[in-house]
Amino acid sequence: NEAVADAAFKAGVPVIQDVGGEERPFSDELLRKLTYICPNETELERLTGMATSTEEQVVAAARSLQKKGVKNVLCTLGSDGAVLICADGKVLKQGCSKVPG
Repeated sequence: NEAVADAAFKAGVPVIQDVGGEERPFSDELLRKLTYICPNETELERLTGMATSTEEQVVAAARSLQKKGVKNVLCTLGSDGAVLICADGKVLKQGCSKVPG
């Protein structure tokens, strides 16, 4: 992942990293190259060492990743939807949509 992220970053291509249950740490060098990182709240807690039980805690943990260079953090929250913490400081929340059937 790091080699692909490096090549994309150098080419000016936005880099998106889905954490996807990875148990490994992410280097600060990789984090600086990410346009978006997409963890769920449990993965975000593991990545940052910070609590993520509330929306406020999720935002604080996401901001700690932004301090390491990640531009935007999209954290999925299971049945509570998702929250996007943007590089410009905006926090956008989207609830879940019910699936018909």
